[in-house]
Amino acid sequence: MEFREYQKEIIEKGLKIIDMRKFIYLSMEVRTGKTLTSLGILDKIKNINKVLFITKKKAIPSIKSDVEKMNLERVVSVTNFEQLKNFKGTSWNMIIVDEAHSVGAFPKPSQRYQNILQLRYNSINLMSGTPSPE
Repeated sequence: MEFREYQKEIIEKGLKIIDMRKFIYLSMEVRTGKTLTSLGILDKIKNINKVLFITKKKAIPSIKSDVEKMNLERVVSVTNFEQLKNFKGTSWNMIIVDEAHSVGAFPKPSQRYQNILQLRYNSINLMSGTPSPE
């Protein structure tokens, strides 16, 4: 897998941030390779063996294809938001949340957010291609 120069830069910066904070939010423009960038970060983290990638149902086949191309299928499980309840109480080295802008709600927490809170994880990677006002 060959990354673009800006993806390489984001991967290197992201590694430092996630190592220090255990949290990263990739707010990148649409069609700039957020998924591959996130998988690139994951691929460079040592001693990681259990990752949950949460996305929309229709994006699952594409993400699974990217995971296979990067030889990460032994590490990464891919699911959608609606199936998160099936993972309640499970432990992960990292969770990656695609479409993170869809998790928030006001004035009370969304069901998606509540389901994510039921997971145990060491670090989290949120990503969104939707502008922050949305």
